[in-house]
Amino acid sequence: MLMKALLIILAAALTISDAFIVKSAPTNQPMVMFVSSGFSFSDGQQILVSAQRPLGIVLEQDESPGDIVATNVDSDGSAAAAGVKEGDVLLAVQNASVENASLDEVLAFIGNAPKVVNMRFLRRESD
Repeated sequence: MLMKALLIILAAALTISDAFIVKSAPTNQPMVMFVSSGFSFSDGQQILVSAQRPLGIVLEQDESPGDIVATNVDSDGSAAAAGVKEGDVLLAVQNASVENASLDEVLAFIGNAPKVVNMRFLRRESD
């Protein structure tokens, strides 16, 4: 149980490397653990995503300011692995609201983010 909690904490703190080495307690032998390329949490309407760049999504905005929508999600990309779907509306990047931002501002913000980008999307369920 302790190792599982440690892995969760270490994985949450990891932002630069895709792998890290942990010494196992009984044998003190190194073992390499890989962190998946995506993580998400949903409350039913909003989805919180942490995904590694390159994200593998196309974002579009019809007019500025206006909704920034994921119009194409590469099924092999980290955003898809984290649960982003076509039609999801981007609300925040790195915990900063992008609801009144232009697409160019958002793309620059994502480009300047660390390797792991934290995003919040609104999921509009289809009828």
